[in-house]
Amino acid sequence: MLSDVQREARKFGLGGSDISVIFGLSSYKTPYQLYLEKLGLVEPVFEETPQQEWGHILEPIVRDYFCKKNDVEVIVPSPDEPPEVHPMFDFLLANVDGYIPAWDCIHEVKCSDKYMRGDWGEEGSDIIPLTYLLQIAHYCAVKNCDKAILSVLIGGNEYREFTYNRDLELEARIIEEASKFWQAVQNQEPPEPINIDDLKLRYCKPLPTSVTALPEHYEMIEKIQAAKSQMKASKDQEAEAKFDLMKYIGDAEVLVDDFGTPMVSWKANKKGVRTFLIKGKV
Repeated sequence: MLSDVQREARKFGLGGSDISVIFGLSSYKTPYQLYLEKLGLVEPVFEETPQQEWGHILEPIVRDYFCKKNDVEVIVPSPDEPPEVHPMFDFLLANVDGYIPAWDCIHEVKCSDKYMRGDWGEEGSDIIPLTYLLQIAHYCAVKNCDKAILSVLIGGNEYREFTYNRDLELEARIIEEASKFWQAVQNQEPPEPINIDDLKLRYCKPLPTSVTALPEHYEMIEKIQAAKSQMKASKDQEAEAKFDLMKYIGDAEVLVDDFGTPMVSWKANKKGVRTFLIKGKV
């Protein structure tokens, strides 16, 4: 987790987690939202999700396991230590999780959800999710390190290690895209909005004017109205079907098929509240 000092420093450059945003791969923010943050037009959101919170709690444990497993020492930067700066591009910053002196190597720790298990390769490979690959490639470029080791705990109980051997072509692409983005920030040339949240930020102060609809806009409005009608009809049909099933199940807890396999559960919790649940496909 970044300290207040590190967060403040990142206002004046691009850190490792910013790179996936610039490439449009982040699920947390868009390039336009990052642009606004760098200009100080919106405050960065640092509220942790439960997954991130537990990731930070488990990070030292995963690091200790790595050290014991490989019989090496990892130096962890102080939380108040400012980020490292690229020797040629002073807007490229790196807050690494750790450094392995014996191997002259960066060490990164991740805690991954069990549902992302398929995104990771086999132990010892370099197949890791692209967002993390961009991050550690960026770190190697900033620190001029030939490789990085990534330790990941998947689903809270599965440990794997991955090695990134420096890819100069990938790092050149990262520097190119980061340079374009940072130049746009300096010139105050915003990226194009890509979702509704971006548009709400871009046009947050409406003017007392009007614009005339073009022919295609009538079709767009009809599509929106049709989608809303379909959603309402679907909800009505769902409610009607639920009512009929609940009425048939009555005081029982489960509806089963001809073979006794549960199809619908309508059990009560400790507070006596019954929960309706479809158990599987019919």
